[in-house]
Amino acid sequence: MKQLSLAIASLAMISGAAGAIAATKVNWQSVTVTLPTPGGFYSGPNATLLNANCVTCHTAGFVERQPTLSAATWTVEVTKMKNAYGAPLQDADIPTIVQALVAMQAK
Repeated sequence: MKQLSLAIASLAMISGAAGAIAATKVNWQSVTVTLPTPGGFYSGPNATLLNANCVTCHTAGFVERQPTLSAATWTVEVTKMKNAYGAPLQDADIPTIVQALVAMQAK
């Protein structure tokens, strides 16, 4: 009998809590958030290739914040993005991507 009373008391508490939750009024409203996008997309030579392959993960500003890298180092980095992180790069595009990144840093 003690267990039955405890079970009934527990049910009463649960149903009371459920009623309190159901009675809570929520005011939903739409908001607009403008995210900062400094250097969001690449421009200039080979921008289409860079925007198609790099901005999935990186803004164009990302390159501007990197130390100046050689073509050999960029090749290692871009190849790493493909092999280690699954970037959808074509092997034939890697040299052009590297040239574009080096040119961006040379400005």
